[in-house]
Amino acid sequence: MRRALFALILLWPFWGLAQEIHDFSVTLKIGTDASLEVTEKIAVFFDLPRHGIIREIPFSYRLPTGERYRLRLKLLEVSQDDRPIPYEARREGESLVIKIGDPNVTVRGLVSYTIRYRVFRALVRYGEEVELYWNAIGTAWTMPIRHASVEILIPSEIPAEDVRFLGYLGPYGSPTPFVLSWEEGKLKGEARDLSPGEGITVAVRVPSSYIVLPGFGQRFLWFLEDNVYAAIPLFVLLGMTLVWWRWGRDPKVGTVAPEFKPPPGLGPAEAGVLVDDRFDPRDFTAGIISLATKGWLKIREEENDFRLIPQKGGEELTPFEEALRAALFAEKKEGPKFSDLKYKLYEKIPGLRAKLFIELVDRGFYLANPEVIRARWRALGLGIAVLGLLFIFLFGNVYLGITVMISGGIVLLFAPYMPRKAQKGVEALRWVLGLGEYIRRAEVDRIEFAAREKHFEELLPYAVALGMSDLWVEKFAGVLTAPPSWYEARGPWVPAAFPARFILFHSLSQAAVTAVPRTASRGGWSGGSGFGGRGFSGGGMGGGGGRAW
Repeated sequence: MRRALFALILLWPFWGLAQEIHDFSVTLKIGTDASLEVTEKIAVFFDLPRHGIIREIPFSYRLPTGERYRLRLKLLEVSQDDRPIPYEARREGESLVIKIGDPNVTVRGLVSYTIRYRVFRALVRYGEEVELYWNAIGTAWTMPIRHASVEILIPSEIPAEDVRFLGYLGPYGSPTPFVLSWEEGKLKGEARDLSPGEGITVAVRVPSSYIVLPGFGQRFLWFLEDNVYAAIPLFVLLGMTLVWWRWGRDPKVGTVAPEFKPPPGLGPAEAGVLVDDRFDPRDFTAGIISLATKGWLKIREEENDFRLIPQKGGEELTPFEEALRAALFAEKKEGPKFSDLKYKLYEKIPGLRAKLFIELVDRGFYLANPEVIRARWRALGLGIAVLGLLFIFLFGNVYLGITVMISGGIVLLFAPYMPRKAQKGVEALRWVLGLGEYIRRAEVDRIEFAAREKHFEELLPYAVALGMSDLWVEKFAGVLTAPPSWYEARGPWVPAAFPARFILFHSLSQAAVTAVPRTASRGGWSGGSGFGGRGFSGGGMGGGGGRAW
């Protein structure tokens, strides 16, 4: 009886909790031999009897060039509550699947698992530096994580001032920073309350002189092991490069000079599309801010949310902004909150995207609809890939089939870069880039002038579309003595607090437009770097996820 009462007291803090990861601690130890030792300590709370957990670790990736890149991974330790535990490790597709637990025994309550493994090929050279771009916690976990911590051990001979590091937090593709700092000679960071599908990615760079990378011979042998029939894809890569150079490459932009006003007749969402030929969540947010600055809606702060209140504006809207306004207020005429829009807006995004691209083509900014061009090249790539399947299943030529399928993958990789702008689009792009230069370089005296002239509100939507809203808002933090007419704060106006509130607005807006009821599992490595503005959560190697069984 006493033991039962004691156990009840111990479990009381977790009473009523659903299945979750109570604590997820990851230690990454970088070796001078270019190895990476990963130790994962996962404390899982089981609300019902379970045998254990299944951990999936990606080890095989497809680079943008079509090359197959595989990590060399060796499992060193698997334990439960610091004791050996039966487990089964097998390779399924592109992941190492570790099934931990005794099929004849169940556990319940708080159980701690330790997984330790060594990895080669996780460190990649970039010029005079070596980078580790690693998903410390992958975005494919099906359980919430209440507390997560990451610890990175750097070789002691490397000075701290020679180490560069970044971190990203959130669902796959999120650029939200994950803060890392030096503590006791280690890089450390922590986060709380990660939802299923949210993870942590770190990028660390050290001088290459301290790391002994494998020689050319070893790297070439690994390449041959991973890409036996590489010749045909290389020819396809060369051919697609020539096709892009002739028909997909934009005319030269030329010299970019700072511009102080928005491009004539071009809304912020359209400007954002011209920069990367895509309709991104930030273009959606830019459209909302444009509606506000033109007087068609008011943004009201509420607790951890924002309400969009329809107004009768006076300024003319672009066709896209008209469609966006109709989509926002389709159901709640009194004005929805972002939480009301989650899991609803995704159905309207294809229509908004099509409206935007059709307008840009009709006005002569593009030679053809970028979405259509990308779709045609994707169809060609898929067709080549299907041809590869025919070689495999109809002719029994597995190797040739795989090679042809890789070639189809290369065509698919080029598809996003095949849309081409017209000369008018390039000229508009030059103006947009010049506006970005002005936003980046604007100094205090001009900022004060701009605040008086309402220049802040005029350029704010464009700053959002260009991914520079944080910089633009921060520059005005000490100048805006009163909130904009379209912004209603919850309490007294504090100029210094506006940047943080605007960042929250931006985040909730993107969450509303990207939320879907069910999402396919995403993960893996994009083949890029965690630096240079291209990094994001889930973008590195490693990661993966897991579940209970």
